[in-house]
Amino acid sequence: MTAVSQPQVVRLRSGEHVRIRQVRPGDVPALTRAYAKLSEESRYLRFFTARPELSEPMLRAAAEVDDHHEALVALPMTSGEIVGICRYVRLPDRPDTADLAVTVADAWQGRGLGSAMLARLSALALETGIAYFQVEILAENRAALDMLPKLGQVETEASGSVVGARIEIAEPAAQEEPQEEPQEEQGELRSLLSALARGAIIGIPAPFRQLVRVPDLFVRIVRLPVIALRALLAELDEAGPDEAGPDEADPADLPLS
Repeated sequence: MTAVSQPQVVRLRSGEHVRIRQVRPGDVPALTRAYAKLSEESRYLRFFTARPELSEPMLRAAAEVDDHHEALVALPMTSGEIVGICRYVRLPDRPDTADLAVTVADAWQGRGLGSAMLARLSALALETGIAYFQVEILAENRAALDMLPKLGQVETEASGSVVGARIEIAEPAAQEEPQEEPQEEQGELRSLLSALARGAIIGIPAPFRQLVRVPDLFVRIVRLPVIALRALLAELDEAGPDEAGPDEADPADLPLS
């Protein structure tokens, strides 16, 4: 597993922390719940129709990756629910090009989550020899259209209410680079989580928060089940620290054509 494909803990523009990792076959139930919670508008922007449900074969295919299909999911640090997914599918007749899609849960749109996921998906695509993304977007989906230039050089062609785009993926250094959180801060987070798992900390008193630097994520923790905290610690151990850079618009939905 390369560094860019490892699970990562990311701080969004809005301040929340999420885990971004590769999708797994066991994610099918969480993907089903995530889709069920999408608003009709988000479904329309994603599929060009308010599709009522996804079939079981479609969900299974969405949770499996191979040499032609890569997908990443985002989960809040304190939950196992999926709040975002992005994917590419390599074209069989043009191996340097892939179809692109991203969907963000309604409650998480506008926070920079789509941008964070797409930055990592772009890096993975370049590693596997994919140089271009292509996508069709409804012309009314301005947030998605405004996001595309941040991935690289874009060529667009409008056909009625649909805009076709071809993106030459920029090298990571040319994209908006996320800033890494200090290693000592990551150590503090692990120590705090360990104390929580042992039951040594029930909450973080307000006066204490004024004296020491405590990341926003853990200020909100009162108490989590020990099993959940141990799972979170395991994720942090394999995840690299990272932070999503700022952007002005978050793509709510890019459809996979």
